[in-house]
Amino acid sequence: MKHLRQVKASAGSGKTYELTRCFLQRLVESGPPASASASSACVLSPGGAGGWGDILAITFTNAAAAEMRDRVIRQLKSTALGQTAEGLPFSPEQAARWVDVIMRDMGALNIRTIDSLLHLIVRAAALELDLHPDFQPVFATEEVLTPYLDALLEQAWQGNEVMRALLRDVYRALAWRENSTGFLAGEKLLNQLRGLLDDVLLGRFDDVSPADVLHKRLSEVESLAVIHASNFHRVALAEGLSFNKNALAAVEAIAAKQCKASAFLSKASASELFLKKPVVSDEVQKAYEAFARAACVLVDTAPMLRQALGHAPVLLLARMLVEAFSSNQQQEGSLPGLLIPHKARLVLENENGVPEALCRMGSRLTHFLVDEFQDTSREQWFALRPLLEEALSRGGSLTWVGDVKQSIYGWRGGEPELFDGVFDDEGLTALAPDSGRDNLPFNWRSRREIVQHNNAIFGPLAKQDVALQVMTALLPSSTPPDICTEAARGLVRAFEGTEQQCPQRALEGGLVHVETVHSLDADALNEDVLERLCALLHEDIRPGHPWADVLILVRSNDKATLVADRLIREDIPVITENSLRLANHPLVVQTVAMLSFLDNPEDDIAFMSLVCGSIIREHPEAAELARQDIAGWCASSGRGPVFQRFKNRWPQLWQRLFAPFHSQSGLMTPYDMILEWYARMDVARRYPEAETFLRRFMEVLHSAEEKGLATLPTFLEHWRAKSGEEKVPMPENMDAVRVMTIHKSKGLEAPVVVVPWTDLRARMGSSTVLVEREGLRMVVSNRKSLGTPYHEEMARQCRENVHLLYVAFTRARDSLYVLRTSTRGGRGSTTDALDLLMAEAGYTAPYAVGDVRETHDGAPEPQVAAAAAAELSANPKAAKGQAENVAEVAAEQMTDHLTGQTGDAFEADWRPMQWLPRLKIFRNPLAGFSFKAEDRGSFLHLCLEHLHITGNPQGDAQAALNFGLGHFSLPVPDEGPLRQNAAAALEWFASQPQAARWLQTGWPEHSLMDAEGQLLRVDLLVHEPWGPLVLDYKSGQPEADHVEQLQTYLACLEASGSCAPGSARGLLVYLDLRRFQLVEAQHVSPLAERCGDLLPAQEKQA
Repeated sequence: MKHLRQVKASAGSGKTYELTRCFLQRLVESGPPASASASSACVLSPGGAGGWGDILAITFTNAAAAEMRDRVIRQLKSTALGQTAEGLPFSPEQAARWVDVIMRDMGALNIRTIDSLLHLIVRAAALELDLHPDFQPVFATEEVLTPYLDALLEQAWQGNEVMRALLRDVYRALAWRENSTGFLAGEKLLNQLRGLLDDVLLGRFDDVSPADVLHKRLSEVESLAVIHASNFHRVALAEGLSFNKNALAAVEAIAAKQCKASAFLSKASASELFLKKPVVSDEVQKAYEAFARAACVLVDTAPMLRQALGHAPVLLLARMLVEAFSSNQQQEGSLPGLLIPHKARLVLENENGVPEALCRMGSRLTHFLVDEFQDTSREQWFALRPLLEEALSRGGSLTWVGDVKQSIYGWRGGEPELFDGVFDDEGLTALAPDSGRDNLPFNWRSRREIVQHNNAIFGPLAKQDVALQVMTALLPSSTPPDICTEAARGLVRAFEGTEQQCPQRALEGGLVHVETVHSLDADALNEDVLERLCALLHEDIRPGHPWADVLILVRSNDKATLVADRLIREDIPVITENSLRLANHPLVVQTVAMLSFLDNPEDDIAFMSLVCGSIIREHPEAAELARQDIAGWCASSGRGPVFQRFKNRWPQLWQRLFAPFHSQSGLMTPYDMILEWYARMDVARRYPEAETFLRRFMEVLHSAEEKGLATLPTFLEHWRAKSGEEKVPMPENMDAVRVMTIHKSKGLEAPVVVVPWTDLRARMGSSTVLVEREGLRMVVSNRKSLGTPYHEEMARQCRENVHLLYVAFTRARDSLYVLRTSTRGGRGSTTDALDLLMAEAGYTAPYAVGDVRETHDGAPEPQVAAAAAAELSANPKAAKGQAENVAEVAAEQMTDHLTGQTGDAFEADWRPMQWLPRLKIFRNPLAGFSFKAEDRGSFLHLCLEHLHITGNPQGDAQAALNFGLGHFSLPVPDEGPLRQNAAAALEWFASQPQAARWLQTGWPEHSLMDAEGQLLRVDLLVHEPWGPLVLDYKSGQPEADHVEQLQTYLACLEASGSCAPGSARGLLVYLDLRRFQLVEAQHVSPLAERCGDLLPAQEKQA
């Protein structure tokens, strides 16, 4: 095999097979399996043969790495069983020995992504790089730097004038530059930072001109333009000249510092600016020429200077964040992923960097096989190059496989030019004695008609004239000809040799069906496309294929959501990337709502989400709720926390389904809590179709607990930050239509592919670039006025859109359906390019090629298919429909059985984990293991919350005491004095004349917020005719802190405006002393036996 080998692999040409074959050939060259060694970096002599662990296959994704690893093992196993593959010099005995060797040291099978390789190198050198030894790479830079932004904002909040001034400058620039409106200041600030953080972190914006220098230059340009405009206007009027109306507007705009381009700024003679074009004096002509020069400088330079000045405050803030991160890098546990190639390059380019890195990794990498090379970024290539140079110098090799016309990750840094650029690297070619280029000619994926159709459509792009026509149709008319021509050359290089052959045993037939959908505007087009798509699925595709055969490819996730929602309404089962997101599943949403409620019982939204969800509302014990308008009740049931009102309205339901968890919320980990809740609500048996999602959520809870996130607040914070990343695995044998983006479909195939939209357009985002003008280095937005950088980026996007069409069209195996989409007056989309290519191939839409539609007798009925996939739609309505379809026959029997089981299995005094109480307490990180003296107050509070006064103080006190003994979070000691004293205190309070009314109308555990935003909680808040009364229960002796605490509550009440000044009062209830103490803002009473002696007269009369 050659030392440098490039393999061009078009769609479906078997590149993974080729890589696997190359890997196995290198495996044979590493020596006999009996003596083969996977390790060798530090122990082999420089000239000795390498081990099989020195062969490295690099893939683009983890999924591709796993697939190639499986193929290597599978091929060896097949050969060992006698199924010898062509081109592999393995005997069955050798293959069997290789399987044994590799399976014993599977970790040494070096098939990994390039990111994981560079991460391994950086981690091995973490100490030298001054990194945390256990750092974790993070894909989004924002995630790492946001905590530092919070710290800087906190400094501004605490009065740091430097930070306050910077924030004022940032928002002032935002308001003027972006004409921004609205109140989401935090999100707007993050949007500004997102476009800068990566470049600042990589040091690309380090050497920019200071803001004061930019401001000085802008003032000079503006002043000069104003002076010359005013002078020209004055001189012209002095000579009695009358301006042309448009010319006068142009002069006045420049005088007002407006950067408006005009033809009157570049006339040869000043006479063309005046009526009747008179002969002008030399003075007027000279004044005009000076004005025109200054005006052109203003129009060309001022917009860029203003942009740079607008970016300067945000750029300074981004630098401060990066500096804060860098200074804390050794302690920081996260590392932005984009820094890993940069740091790996630092390691490998040091003296002895490569040998030391290989020694640390325990492998002497000799042979490199790189997949999807066209998507490799320049930073990754520069980091990888020292390893390649070292390998080639020792007789190693590099084989890279790719397809430039499938390069669709330019927005992520992919550089397709590198694919052919390796041969231009003299440093590598000088080390390789031989090199070669190969092309995989056959398409092993698609049927013959589809292959021939795609050849006819995309083959002409290898011609310069056709490629130029395509780029001219895609790019704006203002694009410079040289950029358009160079973009066309890029297409020619990408699609050169694109025509594929069909192997002798290729499947015959195939169907290509192209229709035209033309609408007035984008909204109408979307509706028309969805209407036609559903008709195609029902009428043309479904009769011959199960839903699982169908793959719908779209450009964006928004389009995928649009399609999925429509298919769900049409009762077509569907799987999308978002439908597999754990956070979107209805039962997971309800579970998180349960945790949020337990963390903060006054989170009314969480409680309502829980009560209105199917887990609670459809539970047999909550049958009463199913007949209630819960939302209407909530809106009309009065004030106070919703859970308190719910507790008063449905006390038995609260006691059985909510109270056991509410009382234990601080003493159980989220994992234990949800495990017990699922068991209590019989979730697994009621929702068997959701098992995959629920099990995955339990795994997330368990994993979080192992990381130390074992409390409700810490887990919920983690979930809010990371929930979008959690997905369930793609279900196997799920008969549902798959909807995904073209980017995600790369490397995949499907029997039937539908491309509903072909009008892809280039869109310039909010990216920033570094430009240099007149010796000034400025960071500006990449806009049309910038010129070349803007047009080059547009050309790159247009080429990539053509690549996207190619990727989409080549996923089909049996049938390809395309809706050629366009709108009235719309141009510059890939539909225009597709029209040119279809005309070149001799097609005119609508058309159909071939007529093979295979019928699958095993396809399930549509109703059953919909039921099987409804859980993945993350749509409650769809999920409900699924349950009805799957369990329609047994629904009534299941309900009866569940009701009976629930009543038998869970007694009235059931509580979570009562089967293992001491382990529960042992695992609680916030409390002790046994009842302590300080726990007596909490125990009395629990009893008072459940004290129901009936007129029998002794019996009421004993009932409350019994409840507390059964439900308190800690085992209460069986000590006579402790229980007798508690019963006596409860009986004393129950005998007070006012106690019954207080407990019946008051709000227990009511929350208040102080001026600092801290949440306070009072024991009982009662609204009396004369104002609010706060009751605070205390055990033990009076202390000054008790009074101070109560006065804080009163101050919060008055500050909220909910009562008249001075009307709020507090009452300290000393249970052990059997005394009351009245607390007011400026007065504290002595202890009294009767509260009636302390409260206002209205209360006495009551």
